[in-house]
Amino acid sequence: RGEVLRHMPRVPSARDRRPLPGVTPATGERRGTALVLEGCVMPELFGRVNRAVASTLAATGLEVRTARNHVCCGALHAHNGELAGAEDLARSTIERFDAVDPDARIVVDSAGCGAHMREYDRLLANDPEWRDRAAAFSRRVVDYSEEMSRPDAIERLRGALSERHGIAGPVTWDDPCHLCHGQGVTQQPRALLDLVPGLERVDMQAADSCCGSAGIYSVLRPHDSLAVLEPKLDHLAATGARTLVTANPGCHQQWQSGIGRAGAGVEVLHLAEVLERALEG
Repeated sequence: RGEVLRHMPRVPSARDRRPLPGVTPATGERRGTALVLEGCVMPELFGRVNRAVASTLAATGLEVRTARNHVCCGALHAHNGELAGAEDLARSTIERFDAVDPDARIVVDSAGCGAHMREYDRLLANDPEWRDRAAAFSRRVVDYSEEMSRPDAIERLRGALSERHGIAGPVTWDDPCHLCHGQGVTQQPRALLDLVPGLERVDMQAADSCCGSAGIYSVLRPHDSLAVLEPKLDHLAATGARTLVTANPGCHQQWQSGIGRAGAGVEVLHLAEVLERALEG
């Protein structure tokens, strides 16, 4: 276990773990509001991703707001059978976000969280006081790539994305299971990568197969988890990619760990980080 954990990414500095502001103003003409889930894992390990999400959404004309003091959506609880805890956290999540804006779409940059939140209606189906509210909430949840693929967002992105993004190519996309299988989102991330000028995207074999992260499986059974990743590392090597893009913190860590152990020298980025670099030029 120690050998496995040695290649896990380090916890960032306190500065990098600072929370998002309550409001990130839209850039240019404001076209609407988006609520962003900061999450529990993302701020601690991938705060930079949350900031990239906020800045790129703002660049498309959205005012970005967060639910202050929100704890957790309950995804990991549900994934591990702790349904009572998951239900409590679902109610709390709904309450916190509805208090900020009961109508705005809720943009999620963690595939596992998004898949879970889209099923709050099923989770609370037997609670007469919450089931209708949960169903309404679930309909508002969208993945980051879906929000950025809306026609009005694409219109803002065209012409704003720069070739001077500093992203090493070729670039390949790996589908988080909770995004492709859980939410049915597969084409939007690829289309957004293809929108970046000069970015060479290559397809990876079995990109929709599991990387072995699987919630906390990589923590509970790290060696088995890495065995699941091994064939995917071979598929990555076959692409010749120098950058791998994904959209879930567990997958992100899993790839960083496996690539570190293999000494492959491939950078792992969230989709939002790619778009942020291209927008900043």
